[in-house]
Amino acid sequence: MAEDRFLTVAQAASLLQLDPDTLRLLAREKKVPAAKVGRQWRFDLGLLREWMREQSFAERAAGSRRLSTRKTAGKKRSQ
Repeated sequence: MAEDRFLTVAQAASLLQLDPDTLRLLAREKKVPAAKVGRQWRFDLGLLREWMREQSFAERAAGSRRLSTRKTAGKKRSQ
């Protein structure tokens, strides 16, 4: 069985290309999967990767909605 890998704030921030303080804020606001162990945050590598995929998918979906809205808006103006 594969061993779970947990990252420190510094490691997770590097992976996500975020400032460590920003990552701590996201963790406190429960916007990123994290666990508080004593006074330190820990991040499960598998959950972080899944969260990144979900964020990427959500951004693409939002982008396609914006594009379809622009196309519809353009058609209404020309009529």
